[in-house]
Amino acid sequence: MELEDPGLHHSVLADFRERLAEEDRADKLLDLALEKVRAVGLVRERGRQRTDSTHVLSAVRDLTRLERVTEAMRADLEELARRAPHELVALVNEKWAKRYGRAARLGKNPSKPKTRIKETGEDIRLLLRYVHRYLPALRDGEQIQALRQIFVQNYVLDAADRPQWREPEDAGLPPSALAIVSPYDTSARYARRGETRWTGFLAHVTETCAPDTPSVITDVTTTKAPVHDTKALPGILANLDDRNLLSKKHFVDGGYLSVALKQQVAREHGVGLVGPIRARTTRQSREGTVFHREAFTIDWDKKQVTCPQGKMGRRWSTPPSLAAYVNVEFAPDDCRQCPVKTACTRTDARKVTFLPRDLYDILSESRTEQQAQEWLSHYSLRAAIESTISEFVNGHGMRQCRYRSHSKAHVQHVLTAIAVNLERIDVHLPTTPTRQPRTPTALQSFLDWQRIPRPRSWRAATHPAG
Repeated sequence: MELEDPGLHHSVLADFRERLAEEDRADKLLDLALEKVRAVGLVRERGRQRTDSTHVLSAVRDLTRLERVTEAMRADLEELARRAPHELVALVNEKWAKRYGRAARLGKNPSKPKTRIKETGEDIRLLLRYVHRYLPALRDGEQIQALRQIFVQNYVLDAADRPQWREPEDAGLPPSALAIVSPYDTSARYARRGETRWTGFLAHVTETCAPDTPSVITDVTTTKAPVHDTKALPGILANLDDRNLLSKKHFVDGGYLSVALKQQVAREHGVGLVGPIRARTTRQSREGTVFHREAFTIDWDKKQVTCPQGKMGRRWSTPPSLAAYVNVEFAPDDCRQCPVKTACTRTDARKVTFLPRDLYDILSESRTEQQAQEWLSHYSLRAAIESTISEFVNGHGMRQCRYRSHSKAHVQHVLTAIAVNLERIDVHLPTTPTRQPRTPTALQSFLDWQRIPRPRSWRAATHPAG
């Protein structure tokens, strides 16, 4: 390159990232890296793997609902000012300049909130109508689409076609799985797990856990924050199946596991999920009485259930539902006269709900199995995934998204996984390089010919005293 060459344009890396975010190219890059790892025998099919997840913060700040609609309006005006500034001449005035001329930072207790809500709703309604009627070429803009969705999620039109603020007890608010939290990243979502509350995504990391090889990251899946782990696991196993890297035993925590999913994974992929089945949550099990579901005797062939007092259920039904369950009701007359009724039910008659026979057997076997010390020792392999998550978060900054949008966040996670694999493989492989001996100089060759000893290293040379 000439000295006067300007070099690469500043947008080259951004364009490269944009291409990686399209058509699952980031996952294909991980596929290529894993093929190289498999070629040297560090990853084997049908080994053992483990999966865990961690929350990831989106690259946007937290906004209140009023800040959200105000910032959505401002972002759309910014987009129109870039694409068609002459179209804003008839719209933007001093009032709009005051409301949307700078980033919205109103806080939780803004001044005159009802007035702000009303004015912002009317402004958004006016702008959306104007763009729809007079600017058809700009309707598909990213910010105009975000503004339209945020308006619908926070306002409702009354009988006079005027925007009114949505209230939870009145018009209702969208669930967190659908609610947009920022006009700049419409894929980020709010979620809460225990004491952790965040806006962003979930990153699911899967790695091998063979005793004689380094733990290699085999999959990274990025989901929206409210997506439950049980919904993410089938996609993770499908990715591993495409890479021919399915494991024989797959270790997960209780959040990934359900009885139905355990059966489905074993049937479709031949993978045994190893993890704790959720404990009983009925009132009877919490209070420690003997009348929990396992205390009832089930005759599957006759479709009959007998309670601990010897009474038989009068009705066996399987109502239509997304999850298959069997409901059994006992006669009110039998329950009212029962001497231990207070330890069994608070209603007139006890109702027992349990899984179908095949799932019920898996549930019973799993709960019995996980009480054994052998199972607990075997399941301890899962604990090491916590250190991997810590390595991703503290060593590579995965807790905070560097880019906006779900696809770009996934690119960051995949590139981080490849970097972690390179570090681990570098530590595992021999670190002592084989060096070729240096060719002797003419003097050294002469000394060797005359069999005169000479120093083999410069450190062995002796220097006369100064």
